[in-house]
Amino acid sequence: MTKKIITLALMVLLTGGMAMAQHGHGNCGNCPHHAQHHGQTAQQQGCQNKNDQSKTDGIDMAIIKAFPTVKNVKKNKKWTEVYDANKKLLGYAVYSKPASDGIKGYNGETPVIIALSPKQVILGVWLLDNTETPKFAKKVEDAGFYKNWNGLTVKQALKKEVDVVSGATYTSNGVIKSVQAALKAL
Repeated sequence: MTKKIITLALMVLLTGGMAMAQHGHGNCGNCPHHAQHHGQTAQQQGCQNKNDQSKTDGIDMAIIKAFPTVKNVKKNKKWTEVYDANKKLLGYAVYSKPASDGIKGYNGETPVIIALSPKQVILGVWLLDNTETPKFAKKVEDAGFYKNWNGLTVKQALKKEVDVVSGATYTSNGVIKSVQAALKAL
């Protein structure tokens, strides 16, 4: 009986851990980036971490992940220009949506953000909030899949044939198609 309870407890912990890993952190619900994703300020969410809140005011957490020194952004039709405190252009953030609307992995859409340098070289690709199955999203991330496009120009990335991740074929295919849709829209 004790063995069954321990096994059940481990399963619950692992399942919760996979959901948290999909976002790269636990969902505390009280920090600025969670407040931002729900259209609220950190104060409305009751956030206690004021230092963290000042870093995220008005800037999407996905952009902060891609450009840690961001202080200002300017959105336009193609992308979001990202600037540091000295108003120096750090690069561009490209969201796959709406170009990737309807592109699905195993369980849902696979929207991404693509960070580009000022010379339009890909710095990174990240999966945004999604409804994909957490264990498949985690498997794709753990395989280093998102690094496939790093260092490539937009033109090179569109031509690159990327292998899917075994055991997460639908998810990785969804990400590939989302990346391509976003880059084609530029």
